[in-house]
Amino acid sequence: MVNPITTKMFEDMTREELKAVKLKPDTKVIVESISEGPPSIESMYEEYLAAPHVIRLIREGEEKGYDAAVINCFGDPGLAGAREVVEIPVVGPGQAAMLTASAISHSFSVVSVLKNVLPLIRELAQLYGVESKLASARSIDVPVLDLEKDVEKTRNALLEESKKALREDGAEAIVLGCTGFTGLASFIQERVNVPVIDPLPTAVKMAELLVDLNLSQSKIGYPKPPK
Repeated sequence: MVNPITTKMFEDMTREELKAVKLKPDTKVIVESISEGPPSIESMYEEYLAAPHVIRLIREGEEKGYDAAVINCFGDPGLAGAREVVEIPVVGPGQAAMLTASAISHSFSVVSVLKNVLPLIRELAQLYGVESKLASARSIDVPVLDLEKDVEKTRNALLEESKKALREDGAEAIVLGCTGFTGLASFIQERVNVPVIDPLPTAVKMAELLVDLNLSQSKIGYPKPPK
């Protein structure tokens, strides 16, 4: 698992959060962060800054013998490029979560961090072919690096925006639009009574599934770059 930011505290947080995910007994998740790039990702500019370093770590992971790679960011920075240069499956939480939501509902809303990432979410929905099912993209207006400063505030803001998405936008399911929200899905789901998709655990389980089925990205759609 590649953290596409240089803020090291998220490595330990991610390891702790993954303890709650029901992984197979023989699954081991190695978490690494990029050494250069943005401290957090809240814009397309920061996604582009992170992408080359994400791709490098994923290439190194394949060389070390890893079976799959997961990018720890809802924006999936470097996903397509990484899929081109490796044979192992590469999974993005944004894609995994939105495809899952579209499979179990007619419409879903993504609730993310800041307003300026909402256009990126709509663009991803279009790229992944689920634009017609995206009821709305909403934000709680809390920066990524502040999410853990007041967990109760983060939780309550997520709940409020999720309720609005169901009440005002016609959503049938909620997608948490930041992997910094990992672990909060059950809190929201118990209170809104609709499916709430946690992107990071979803991506990890999808990676497990692809490995088990001996599947990876198509090299027709993701061909190796010319030498």
